[in-house]
Amino acid sequence: MLALCLPSSLISQPIEEQRVSFAAGTSGATIQAQITGSEITDYLLGAGQGQTMTISFEPDNPSAYFNLMLGDGPEAIHIGSVAGNSFEGVLPASGDYRIRVYLMRNAARRNETVNYTLNMSVSGSAATPQASGADYADGLSGGPDWWQVTGLTAGDTLNVRAGPGTSHAVVGALANGDRARNLGCRMNGETRWCQIEVPGGQPFTGWAAGRYLREGSAPGSGNSGAANEAAGMIPCALAPDQPMTTCKFRVSRGQSGTASVWVTLPAGGERYLDFRDGRLVGSDPGLSVQQEKTGDLNRVRIGGSERYELPDAVLYGG
Repeated sequence: MLALCLPSSLISQPIEEQRVSFAAGTSGATIQAQITGSEITDYLLGAGQGQTMTISFEPDNPSAYFNLMLGDGPEAIHIGSVAGNSFEGVLPASGDYRIRVYLMRNAARRNETVNYTLNMSVSGSAATPQASGADYADGLSGGPDWWQVTGLTAGDTLNVRAGPGTSHAVVGALANGDRARNLGCRMNGETRWCQIEVPGGQPFTGWAAGRYLREGSAPGSGNSGAANEAAGMIPCALAPDQPMTTCKFRVSRGQSGTASVWVTLPAGGERYLDFRDGRLVGSDPGLSVQQEKTGDLNRVRIGGSERYELPDAVLYGG
């Protein structure tokens, strides 16, 4: 499954969110709308695990696409610029799905406009969740001393943010089984966010979506998600004719080559690189991605001009 992480710190234009609901007796909806330049619109649609979602996107500008993501996390099930303007698939989990409409960066910079029609439907019955005595993050006060991350699709990670919502910057990421101290939860719209403290050699504090947290025991040595945090330097170039120099990076690793990499750009800001099973699957909105692997070196090209070289040790550790 493709995945794409979009840290809010990389999106200067506020994202407009619209909740989608189907009329009584129907299983779908059609939206006709418009965005201009760097505007981004997210359509939130609730659905259940095991149901089939179908989406078709009809823009009048060939530089417009949609991505499909699960919940408030950045994991993308469908990347329009790679897989095209239609999607049909069985949903991996219950919750909100986010359909993100955007213009590719070249069109956004020219302040182009797109008029589009978005058709979406959900069919079939949701799977019945198994009964469990585990204490999930479904309350706003009290609760266990420690949470354990659960419910992520294999290979995905849970973003930890600076505040309770997707508009806040990503400060770290956790994988299934990682544990964090419970500092209390609060609602942001219809989403429950929990403040957590991640222990380890480089501890950090942030907020995570409560639907991925359940009661856990205090971690022993070596069980911290922060142990998968690292920083350093990698070769980089920001223009096709520019010789390689070095850029700072930081990485949050999951399991088996799942890694979120942020590269500090010389002119300011960061470039985001998202890897699953050692494969580059996405970057910032509207940017194309390419990867060439030679031995244990990953040569990455973003947007047709930027170049980065990452050894496997960045993605897998070691």
